[in-house]
Amino acid sequence: MTLALAGIHHGFGNHPVLHGVDFTVRRGEVHALLGMNGAGKSTLLHLAAGVYVPLRGTVLIDGQPCIFRSPGEAAARGIVFMAQEVDKGLVPQLPVHENLTAALLRREGRIWFEKRGNRERARELLREYGLEVEENRPAGTLSLYEKQMLSIIRAAAGHAKYLLLDEPTASFDRKEAEKFAAMVERLKAQGIGIVLISHRLHEVQRMADLVSVLRDGRTVLHSIAKETDIPQLVAAMSGEERGIGRRAGSSAGDNPVNFSVHGLRRSRQFPELSLSVRKSEIVVVFGHLGSGKTWLARSLFGAAKPSYRARIDGVEYTIASTRQAARRGIVLVPEERGKQGIWKREDIRDHLSLGFRGFILKRRETAYSERIIKAFDIRPASPGYKVGALSGGNQQKVAIAKWATGTPKVAIFDEPMKGIDAAAKETIFRKIEEWAASGVSVLYMTAEPDDALRIADRILVLSRNRFTAEFTAAEATPARLFEAAEEEARLVGND
Repeated sequence: MTLALAGIHHGFGNHPVLHGVDFTVRRGEVHALLGMNGAGKSTLLHLAAGVYVPLRGTVLIDGQPCIFRSPGEAAARGIVFMAQEVDKGLVPQLPVHENLTAALLRREGRIWFEKRGNRERARELLREYGLEVEENRPAGTLSLYEKQMLSIIRAAAGHAKYLLLDEPTASFDRKEAEKFAAMVERLKAQGIGIVLISHRLHEVQRMADLVSVLRDGRTVLHSIAKETDIPQLVAAMSGEERGIGRRAGSSAGDNPVNFSVHGLRRSRQFPELSLSVRKSEIVVVFGHLGSGKTWLARSLFGAAKPSYRARIDGVEYTIASTRQAARRGIVLVPEERGKQGIWKREDIRDHLSLGFRGFILKRRETAYSERIIKAFDIRPASPGYKVGALSGGNQQKVAIAKWATGTPKVAIFDEPMKGIDAAAKETIFRKIEEWAASGVSVLYMTAEPDDALRIADRILVLSRNRFTAEFTAAEATPARLFEAAEEEARLVGND
């Protein structure tokens, strides 16, 4: 019995994503689906689960073509998709037992809810699958691991035939990952087919039977997981054999330290983080989803608790808010530009003139905006154009350019290349290099080895909120970055 996608083509607007992809998962096996961000992995799973309908190609169950026009139709055939945002599938105000059992009633032809009976049933399911949580706890109080496991148990108890899991272990620690692997073995024994998207390649080798790699929307590798080593997987994912562009060498290594932080800690269960960046240096923080990159970026910008002490230009400051960070010359280009980096209803001029508020004439703002628009190659080059109507790449240029009115000392970029075409990426890379050349200290957060090697003078690898390795740009390769991102965490000095 199989779930198959044959000759799948899909895209969004003028942006093609998948080009004739074939993919099959059988009952009782784990088929890992790997690739860099933007390779098309999540899109393929959305097509299998009825979130999207393929532009071309066919979804088949046991050889029979199926057209799913909603996730509900796919779920009725036993296909359950679990996204990274596992909270969306649970009702946080309801207790565990209601989240676990209420969705099963309709499958059994019942429409009534018996609290005592369902509590007992929930206890049995939790015990059977080894999840140690109290059935009366509100689901919203569970950890991400517990929520993920609860969602999987609910799907298995609801007679799912195929589970499509998108980065399920991203936030797990080592012990939680081991428990998840045991859960996967149990699900396989029950005859459930599993598609697993993950960046944790050691886990993939351990859990998967088959592995397929997508790159640029095409299948570039399909093999037996245990017969494929990690360097092969990384080379297929990154296209390492084609060569990766790298930043021209800089002399930042001779410059004084411009920004340093010591003793930054996410919580008591994690060790303290320390890092330093020299004047005109570009330091990349490389790590997979769930490594802590976004938390680190937001913390350094004063947007996450607790406050911290930083040394900037030789002077020590306490950074307790975004206002304090900005006053000290720290700027952030966040990962979610649409929510945190731009105001979609405002025009380009309003973004680029933030430093001119007061009694400055509108025509002066416009003249300044026109100069910045030209420097950043923002298109269309109209100061009055609404930012929400721009392409993703041009929105990101605005999100970066709005800081140009000030004199940043430290610039933090969190995954700035998400959803951006190649031409816009190169423009942004060049602007980052220009900022660095002018004396700005740059921290660049990414999960993409190509981007890391393209822009870095030095690379720190982050794994589970700990630094595990440090490389010069010349020492780093995609394989070394991936290996370090999966190491058992050890604190590395970075001064």
